Amino acid sequence: MAYEAFDTLLQTLDRILKQGDDRVITHSVKQEILSIRVQAVVLQLNLKHYPNKERIREAAVSTHEIIEYLFSEENLSDRVRLANRLRKLAERLESTVGDVVDCIKGKGSVGSVTDSADVSSSSRSAITSSKDDGVVGLEEDVEVIKNRLLERSSRLRVLPIVGTGGIGRRYLIVMDDMWSKKAWDDVRMLFPDSGNGSWIIVTTRLHDVAAYVDSSSSIHTMSVLDAHHSWNSLEQKVFAGTYFPIELKDIGKKIVQNCGGLPLSIVVVAGLLSKVHTRSSWEQIAANDGQLESIIGSSYTHLPNHLKPCLLYMAGFPEDQEIRVTELVNLWMSEGFVTLSNGSKSLEEEAEDCFEDLVERSLVLVANRKFDGKIKSCSLHDIVREFCIRQAAKEKVILPVIDYLPTPILRRHFVPRLIKDHHSISTTSYDLLHLKDSVHSSHIRTIICIPKKGFRSVGIVEKFSSLRVLHVLRRSDYWDWEPGQVFDLVHLTYLASNIPNNIVPSAILKLHNLQILIIYRSEVRLPVEIWRLRQLRHLIAFSFQPLPSPEWEQNPLDNLQALSLATDLVCSKRMVEMIPNVKKLGICYSKGKFDANAGYCLDNLNLFCQLEKLKLEMSVGFLSRQLVETGGLNFPLQLRRLILSGGKLPWNDMTTIGSLPNLQVLKLRNYACKGSYWMTIEGNFRELRLLLIDRSGLVDWITEGSHFPRLECLILRRCRVLYRIPRNIGYIPTLKLIEVEKWHMRSLLSSAALIEKMQRNSGNDSFQVRVKHS
Repeated sequence: MAYEAFDTLLQTLDRILKQGDDRVITHSVKQEILSIRVQAVVLQLNLKHYPNKERIREAAVSTHEIIEYLFSEENLSDRVRLANRLRKLAERLESTVGDVVDCIKGKGSVGSVTDSADVSSSSRSAITSSKDDGVVGLEEDVEVIKNRLLERSSRLRVLPIVGTGGIGRRYLIVMDDMWSKKAWDDVRMLFPDSGNGSWIIVTTRLHDVAAYVDSSSSIHTMSVLDAHHSWNSLEQKVFAGTYFPIELKDIGKKIVQNCGGLPLSIVVVAGLLSKVHTRSSWEQIAANDGQLESIIGSSYTHLPNHLKPCLLYMAGFPEDQEIRVTELVNLWMSEGFVTLSNGSKSLEEEAEDCFEDLVERSLVLVANRKFDGKIKSCSLHDIVREFCIRQAAKEKVILPVIDYLPTPILRRHFVPRLIKDHHSISTTSYDLLHLKDSVHSSHIRTIICIPKKGFRSVGIVEKFSSLRVLHVLRRSDYWDWEPGQVFDLVHLTYLASNIPNNIVPSAILKLHNLQILIIYRSEVRLPVEIWRLRQLRHLIAFSFQPLPSPEWEQNPLDNLQALSLATDLVCSKRMVEMIPNVKKLGICYSKGKFDANAGYCLDNLNLFCQLEKLKLEMSVGFLSRQLVETGGLNFPLQLRRLILSGGKLPWNDMTTIGSLPNLQVLKLRNYACKGSYWMTIEGNFRELRLLLIDRSGLVDWITEGSHFPRLECLILRRCRVLYRIPRNIGYIPTLKLIEVEKWHMRSLLSSAALIEKMQRNSGNDSFQVRVKHS
């Protein structure tokens, strides 16, 4: 709770600075308060790096108490001594800062903000520079770094650079969407001016903030799109470069004009227009005032009713949180936002369709994609999120508590009153402590919990007796719930969290409505009662211990769609009967060698008639030639995605995998196959879109372009003995991406077909070669 202690201290200091009497807050007093505030900010920012957090918390609490005492009415009359007392307090706090900095630097903490921050005059030395301070001989390093920065990726990426001090330490910092002068003041001290030509780029919507960050620099004002580029952008996004109906062009240009050249406005309105192609609908859209909030509101109004709560629900995730798509769609299902249509799709497929629809409407941003192009994580643009926060609270879909009440003190006083009108909330584990005794706690049905470091949940959830959904954000393993509490919540349909001691107790049988259980732990032990949870659809953990035998259970888990990661799973006919409809299965075989007497029954894998995604993790050498020759490894024909890790399956037996008629994604990791020679044959891999080979002893790979007729992505990693990449790969017409490591570039460029393909597609995104500098 050290973070909250500093929040309280900083709020008190800010209140004194803003509301203090000028006769009391003299110049010297103000300087000492600012000094105390700077030291407090530095300590708060370094909490995660310092082991003795209780010491820092006590420093914050004692400083706050002294400040409150010094500025109480009975002490304000002694103005002469006030500045001196504050100076002593600032010096004491600065001493604590020095100890913290020395400790962190002694531990070699990488990335600590204090490594370069000017936080203590007694522990920093000046760096002087000459007129000719350029560094020569680093051109190759600069080129490598530049290439890394130019690699295409939609996700957040970090480029760590390691070197001895003095090797060339200057920085480029980009700070996006600076919202206030105060925010700049809070971080400015962290970036020293060492006279070495460092840069800070700040983007902001506010002109006064732009002028404030550096009054000596000229401001670059970003221009909006002109009419020509605005129209081209809309046309491309609505009709993807195809024919634009003549009857819609005039009204379309009016809509573009209303967007005022703002790219985000054009993107959002294009997402709306792409779903409605009638003139009357476009005329309604053209009638709004062109303000971005109006455009977002119009897009929301035109959403199908079943998509509206799906979008608003995303406001429950923190602003800086990338949202995992699998978790999001699972939550939608548990909340009842998704229902089965008359078709043959599963509930999961219906939920995924809802998500894709929101992406196509440009209301949801893609944060990260998987190798096969599927969206892995997403987020909301901050303006769209602000709309969702307001609308979600208004329609009582979910109340994002932190966004409504940004400080712990405000939340402590006002949230208990707010929740009487809301059944779903998003808040921190610390704030739940103050909500549990509210008379309205029993009305809460959904909690998205943001864990606070160092805070345990003893006694938190037991009072939320109507709780159906408990989703703890997967940030770390430092937040646990006590089993005795959560398993008394008999209405739970969704539970995603950590557990202590890696043990799920038999009391889970009380949760007879449970559909989704996600545990952020490895080697989780499940009780035999797990086979009696008939509504279970997803059973997920980092890994489970061997599952208890279902020997005495008569009824199968017909609803179970996903099970991962099961250790040493025995694929007996009895097991297949117990989970007959599983579509996603992850198994880890932990023993170094295949034990024929263990009864893993891998020849029964093909009996999982609904299985579409299979992940097999095995110790290197787990599979033997004998296992394959005896037909001990069979895969279901409907399999679409297969991941093999370890095992050393002979390359010759890849023909069995290649014959799977629906296989689209194949990942071979950690010596999944053994041998130095692989020759593919005609007729295999007819539907394969992605092939990944990561860590292999393959030397010679012989193939034809026609052997992978639909391949879109080829990724080769740590294949250091591979003699060359097959030249005929370049003749695959569907190929969009080849990712290799630098030592394969020469063989890549030796293929005339690939060179021709690169030249033919230069200047567009239809084909890419990505080089990894590992």
